[in-house]
Amino acid sequence: MKMKYVLPIAFSAMLLSSCDDMAFLQIKPDNLELIEDRIQTKDDLEKLLLGAYNQVRSGGFMGGTALRGFNVIADESTANTATFEWVQMSNHTMNLMNAVGRDTWSNTYNAINRANQVGYSDLAESILSNDPETLAEFRAEASFIRALGYFHLVRGFGLAYCEENKDVPEMGVPLRLRGVLDRETAFEVVQRSTVEEVYNQIIEDLEYAIEHLSPSNTLLSGRATIDGAKGLLAKVYFYKGDFASAARYAGEVVATGNYDIDADMTAKFARAEKGTTTKEVVAMIPSASTIEDSWSGLRDYRTNGLALSVYHPSDDLIAAYDQENDLRFKTFYAYIDNSWYTTKFDYEYMDAIILGYNELLLIYAESLAESSSEQADLKQALEALNKIEARAYGQAVTTSLDKATIIQAVQKERRLEIASQGERLFELKRLKQDVRGDDWNSFKVMFQIPDIEQSGNPDIKMNE
Repeated sequence: MKMKYVLPIAFSAMLLSSCDDMAFLQIKPDNLELIEDRIQTKDDLEKLLLGAYNQVRSGGFMGGTALRGFNVIADESTANTATFEWVQMSNHTMNLMNAVGRDTWSNTYNAINRANQVGYSDLAESILSNDPETLAEFRAEASFIRALGYFHLVRGFGLAYCEENKDVPEMGVPLRLRGVLDRETAFEVVQRSTVEEVYNQIIEDLEYAIEHLSPSNTLLSGRATIDGAKGLLAKVYFYKGDFASAARYAGEVVATGNYDIDADMTAKFARAEKGTTTKEVVAMIPSASTIEDSWSGLRDYRTNGLALSVYHPSDDLIAAYDQENDLRFKTFYAYIDNSWYTTKFDYEYMDAIILGYNELLLIYAESLAESSSEQADLKQALEALNKIEARAYGQAVTTSLDKATIIQAVQKERRLEIASQGERLFELKRLKQDVRGDDWNSFKVMFQIPDIEQSGNPDIKMNE
């Protein structure tokens, strides 16, 4: 397949028609335009696929607003604003009208539906009936987007994966697996699956993507790559508690030798605007200009805008750093007008980093230590951890091959290494630790199923 890039495409009006919302909006619009009326060729499907990637950078998906919301719900950030939705997240009182929760739901299902239209619809299968290779490649990219979407949704709206939660009826999210193309399927009601069923679908999609993605897809193209799919699958298994599988897939990416920890820890964040070279990104949606900013929702932390941000690192996060010896603290935090700020996102536009190599190394290290007692595996785990420590502190800090010591050190570094990037809430849930006074398994630290779903699906199980 001829490579086309995500960013330079001028997305046509067909990608913005009301049908893109059908997967979650159950109220029939008067001016409904159907994708099947507009999509007729392979090139049309290609444009629709690029539209799905473009939707990944939306604020409610990987574009940063939802990630910032997760930070505030957790103990990572504070929001000094009286805006309704942010007050709710600060107080753990999110309801079905919360705008950030609504956008997280709608933006992510938009991307999933576009991906389904390209890879999993009668229309796409008809158009590509004589070109099974292209259908498999389209379906592989659609599977990656869909897997990323369901992982995002199930963590934000579903119970955390664990033995006591995984089979609770209707406490995952609805699995919509076929593209909405006609008036009948546009308004089908789908109830919530279990968390186990959602994770199984995510894993199935990523396995398909790994097998069928084109090796010519590159990181800078913004399209799904085999390494990106393996890295994401490692992360999914990690949060599932299947550490042996997480170590396996993370190890395959590490073994390629294509990635490394940058000496300059700002390089991966500055790449889009400053043109810095980085080897520390495994999967991303790149950005090329201010109008194609892929991480705008996290840039709301910035200190170099027209006014100082109302979003701050929490006192708890600041206290977690060794302020004298940790280069991350000296690089990414500033004390201005009696308040702490993060400078990690001080750019005009940024790539949306779906998975950094630094995070993958820590997944690899903890997963190896959790799943093996072999000295060779523990040595590899320690080596991965030491790469993170050496950049942060100027030297390796952990020297013991004791399993518990390695795991504890990795968990400490995860907190500090990927701070403010939307992971802390799910780390607390994974470790079954309280979230600012509320139980890790409480509905209070989950987004509520939004009004836009409930209005057309009144029987959907709510988070209560």
